Amino acid sequence: MGTLVFVCPTPGREVSTGVEVDRSNFRKLSRTKTAIFCPRCRKNHKLSVIWAWLVSEAPEAAGAA
Repeated sequence: MGTLVFVCPTPGREVSTGVEVDRSNFRKLSRTKTAIFCPRCRKNHKLSVIWAWLVSEAPEAAGAA
């Protein structure tokens, strides 16, 4: 599970959307652009998951069986 983040084009910094999603569902997200509110600059941006990624609080176990 991770938090969906993107780069705000106004200040050019990483911004958390606050949306928690697991990697399996992240891969299933639409590649079309969606409007999302940016808490950093307080504007809406057109976001595509192509320009978004997940940040995990806990690293995934490497080589887990």
